[in-house]
Amino acid sequence: MRGSFISFSAMLITLGFVGSSVLASIPQKFNKSPIEKILAEKNDGKFKELRRLGPHVYGDLRKLAFDSERALGIRWQAFMALVRLGEKESLPEINAALQSQEWFLKDAALRVLPVLDPGLAYRAAMAKLDDSALVVRTAAVDVLAEVKNSKCSEKLWGQLYSKENYIKHQSLWIRRHIVEALAEVAPMGSEEKFMKVLDDADSSLFAPAIKGLERLTGKKLGDSNLPPVYRRYFWKKWYAEKIKKS
Repeated sequence: MRGSFISFSAMLITLGFVGSSVLASIPQKFNKSPIEKILAEKNDGKFKELRRLGPHVYGDLRKLAFDSERALGIRWQAFMALVRLGEKESLPEINAALQSQEWFLKDAALRVLPVLDPGLAYRAAMAKLDDSALVVRTAAVDVLAEVKNSKCSEKLWGQLYSKENYIKHQSLWIRRHIVEALAEVAPMGSEEKFMKVLDDADSSLFAPAIKGLERLTGKKLGDSNLPPVYRRYFWKKWYAEKIKKS
């Protein structure tokens, strides 16, 4: 249990730092409060400082996280801090974030759920695969890869070819995430679907498709130093011979 708490803490700290740097594009219009100054610290000790502010700090973090007037970076940090402090008691706030119209709150909520509640993480991710925001759909795919429930496979295969995941017939980055997830969760009998991926116009999908085939078949075909664009021909030959024999 102690190990899982440490990994959970490390995950939230990492998400907090990354999210803050990515979302800090909107200028801050307010003087920084004591909580905001603490949140800006880049070390684990800031959570002890937050606790020392007293029992009201959780409510203050919630107000900050859901305050649409504040900069996205500080809101992300506040959300990650309230999840760190509340753990499973923060599920109402996580659910509120999932229902938000703001993409970054949905993204943040999805990414913290696997450690807190894998079952809820799976259900939330399945629901958000159809979200209008590409970032949220990608987060949903990553969560499904993390919770490793093979029941999501058919939905993921459908999303791989969904028109929402192309722009002007060009493959969007989420498709690579989808194949990476399928490489982890697709059940036995999915070989033909991975073979189809090896003919996709997006060559970035070849490596995770081969990884999926290796997991399903227990085989390693072609020199691992070869680029996937060449290694796929070994798999195409193997599959053609397999079909002949069947």
